[in-house]
Amino acid sequence: MEGMLEDPVFRHREVLTPDYIPNYFPNRMNQIKTISQLVYEFLQGNATHIFIHGPPGTGKTASVKFIFKNLREEALACYVNCFNKNTRMAVLHSMFLDFFKQKRPTHMMPSRRGIAYDELLGSFCEELRKAKTKIVVCLDEVDHFEENDLIYDLIRAGSDGVHVQIISISNDPLVFKNLDPRVKSSLFPIEEMAFNPYTKKEMAEIIRERVDAAFREDVVTKDAVDYLAEFTAEHKGDVRIARETLLRAGNLARKSGEKVEFHHIKEILEKTQYSSSVVVLSKLSEKERFILKLIPDQGINFPQLYDFYQTTNGHLGDRMFRNYVEKFARLKLINMERKGNGGAYFITLNTPKEVLFEMR
Repeated sequence: MEGMLEDPVFRHREVLTPDYIPNYFPNRMNQIKTISQLVYEFLQGNATHIFIHGPPGTGKTASVKFIFKNLREEALACYVNCFNKNTRMAVLHSMFLDFFKQKRPTHMMPSRRGIAYDELLGSFCEELRKAKTKIVVCLDEVDHFEENDLIYDLIRAGSDGVHVQIISISNDPLVFKNLDPRVKSSLFPIEEMAFNPYTKKEMAEIIRERVDAAFREDVVTKDAVDYLAEFTAEHKGDVRIARETLLRAGNLARKSGEKVEFHHIKEILEKTQYSSSVVVLSKLSEKERFILKLIPDQGINFPQLYDFYQTTNGHLGDRMFRNYVEKFARLKLINMERKGNGGAYFITLNTPKEVLFEMR
């Protein structure tokens, strides 16, 4: 629009956001071709399930989402993050919702309220049969999935004309070690695929690809790219750290009217001791982040925290609020310690408040 000022640093800032899926994946195209071939073979009637594992930020989720972008005309493609939906009912409802969005956009989905799991599963399978569609479902962070019998139920439905391929993703290569033998057997045959950490050379290529797409020409210096590539390669080759660092360094440079240089990258990376927390925080809902931000730097007793929450017009009951707080403790975002004999829990943050408030 005429009269609007151009951003002097970013050309396409969205390239550095978590939801951006590039059209080309440096150093992951071989894995993408393998997964695509297995999906194609499934669509032709030969079902092989897939298990993808590797450290955080190595392209596991992005690769599957890239494939799913072009799959929806041929099959029902369902992506479910089990970090947020970790019960069989939540996962099944998410898949059913995807079915109506992709295959029945003009129809209203049956309400989940008051429907038993078996009834919802039956309705879902019946809709798949009527639509004569096959389903490829990705269960990301499957180690958080608490009720694996849904996997068994979906695959077993194959004998009734429902065709399902399961793609599981986890950071843990041993996530299925203690799986119920009945469920494990239903997943056979399964193709296991390791996404290894990126090397310094590979990270440099990925970073340059993002820099060229996100920033204006010559805004990011070569020294900045080289330093970021070296750092991230030494820290398990996590692309998410590189992406978030570039975004925040670009914001710094924009404020000072400079290029993105070595010192901007270094300043951001000094906070990388909290990078694992930032990754976890990025997956929380707005409601969860809001509750977390209520905890003061000096800490607070649980009853006082709940009282404080209620003053913000919060509608959660004591028990549900406690569930959220206990989840933060499991994720190691906070510490909970009893003080005194029979005293209430005292809660302290493991991540500085400024990091919490930097989260978008």
